[in-house]
Amino acid sequence: MENYLIIYNGSAGKSDNEKIAKQAKTFLETHGKRVELAKTQSEEEAISKSAEAPNQFDCLVTIGGDGSINTACTGFLQAGKAIPLGIIPGGTVNNFARALKVPLNTDDAITNLLAGTCVAVDLGTVGATPMISSLTLGRLADIARDIKDDKKKKFGKVIYLIRGFKELFTHRSYKLRISANDKVETLRAQIVLITTTNSVGGYVEFNPEATYDDDHLHVFILKKFTLPKLLAYLSYFLSGNLKDNADVKYFKCKTVKIEGLSRREIQTRIDGDPAMELPITVKTKADFLQVIVPK
Repeated sequence: MENYLIIYNGSAGKSDNEKIAKQAKTFLETHGKRVELAKTQSEEEAISKSAEAPNQFDCLVTIGGDGSINTACTGFLQAGKAIPLGIIPGGTVNNFARALKVPLNTDDAITNLLAGTCVAVDLGTVGATPMISSLTLGRLADIARDIKDDKKKKFGKVIYLIRGFKELFTHRSYKLRISANDKVETLRAQIVLITTTNSVGGYVEFNPEATYDDDHLHVFILKKFTLPKLLAYLSYFLSGNLKDNADVKYFKCKTVKIEGLSRREIQTRIDGDPAMELPITVKTKADFLQVIVPK
């Protein structure tokens, strides 16, 4: 890899990104690489740059969290191919980076761009929209939507648990039709979670059975929870055995279709950001990505 493109958000409030981009550029050039910086002002511009990258560069480097990586992958999908992806984490949770053990420290992440190795990574998709880590709908999506960035920074991952327990007591459920593995089932659920890795919300032991290259989607359907079951549910979650809870339906698949049968609209969240409403069909593109990870 000789030609590198570093994409970073140049909008207001993201001043650290430019400093980090220049630091990475200096490091790569010191080691004989050719580097171009792309300071983008919008998501659309970042997607366009990412879509052009496979025909012009050998490696694309993103600075930011799961949302920035998702944007780069949107461009790759538009291009129909991907080039090695380097990650310099800069988000609140950095779920994808944690799952692949990419260093969270900026200096270490920059060093990893050359010291690391490329591995094949699965990518989830909903039409032309990529899913690098997770898709949620139901109460979990509502919880994430209502938590502001300042609360995430102040309280970290625990804020999801606090708000999650509070929201679960509302007992709101959704009637869904789910089609996967040649089966169709109609059920009610509070939460549906689909993942491509072993990490959710920064917890990297969430599902030890999952790996970033196992070619499958991992689907968790959570039913109603009551106060007596709450501590047991938390224990299952933190121990990585959520799928063993009696109130959880779990399965693996390569394609899943989810339709909402409730009167109200049901919106999804992909990699932490608001996304499309039901119905959706989620698929996995096995080994579509190449990501630079520590050796």
